Amino acid sequence: MIRRDLPHFYSDSTLLRFAMSLNQPASSNQSAVRAFFAGTFVGGLLFVMAGTVDAREWSSPNGYFRVIADAIAFDDKTVVLKKPTGELIAAELSELSEEDQEYVKSREAKEAYQQSVDQMQTWTAADGMKVRGRVLAYGKKDLVVRRQLGKIIINDKRFAAMDPLHQKVTLRILSKLVGQEITNEKELEAWGKTLRGDTRTFPLEGVLMELESGDEIGVPFFLFAKEEQELLQPGWKAWLANESDSEAQQRESLMLQTQAMEYQRDRENQKQIEALKLGLLATATGVVTIWEVILEPMQGNYYRRTSVMVPAQNSQAAEQMVLQKYPGFRVVGVRRASR
Repeated sequence: MIRRDLPHFYSDSTLLRFAMSLNQPASSNQSAVRAFFAGTFVGGLLFVMAGTVDAREWSSPNGYFRVIADAIAFDDKTVVLKKPTGELIAAELSELSEEDQEYVKSREAKEAYQQSVDQMQTWTAADGMKVRGRVLAYGKKDLVVRRQLGKIIINDKRFAAMDPLHQKVTLRILSKLVGQEITNEKELEAWGKTLRGDTRTFPLEGVLMELESGDEIGVPFFLFAKEEQELLQPGWKAWLANESDSEAQQRESLMLQTQAMEYQRDRENQKQIEALKLGLLATATGVVTIWEVILEPMQGNYYRRTSVMVPAQNSQAAEQMVLQKYPGFRVVGVRRASR
């Protein structure tokens, strides 16, 4: 597995980065932060984006659930599978067979990752500008602007000292936020005079993107074209609702990465990832019928559409078991998953 350590917000090395909480080792009770505008790496998130390999069978430990699919992305907790139909499902590794868990750690899976690390994506800004990069994670942070000795300071760094691309992104962000076209440093300094001695703080929400140069920049949602905003935003509320749950945020960012990768491969097929839950299969004994219960989150619940596999005598019993386990959802479908 490849370890990507994540930095703190707004340092000299990178203009725009977004935050994401991460788990520290078990010996520590502190949480690390994946950041937006960062330079010093802290904490740790393990993830790989795997290129599509030959489909294989995946199963629950007791074999009651089986599916043929490609592993297209995974980290140390979750694997995202693509069925032959194009459907995308995210399963927790702990709910899959030991063989599946070993496969994710295997040389074959790592080689699939190596084949995909250089695959850049092309993203379009709302004004038509094209950007080559890979979407990595959700995040949020304030953009702080002040004027000091006649110079504009962006998050403790002089605007004039920034990389040209970062300057361009910053100008576009500020133009949108203040409702005034600011296209160059001269216009920025003219606007900055209105600050007088004040500091302006703008909350930003969006994604962390790695550019072809290797730089990582934070891109607010509003800078993306409408179609791409619709692709990137569905998991945002779930990420936001889990600010105290670093594992859940890590899972949402992995699914964001996968969603972005699949969109670039096939822009006509914008399937959202469905969570797959197999934990209830552990209660299955003897000859049983396995049911698939499809759940949609109710208002105020920002989790993803979820498929739950459950052993039960009939569909009604399956529904009852699942709703007890997953409050905050409503059942939108039940089907028999075993003969």
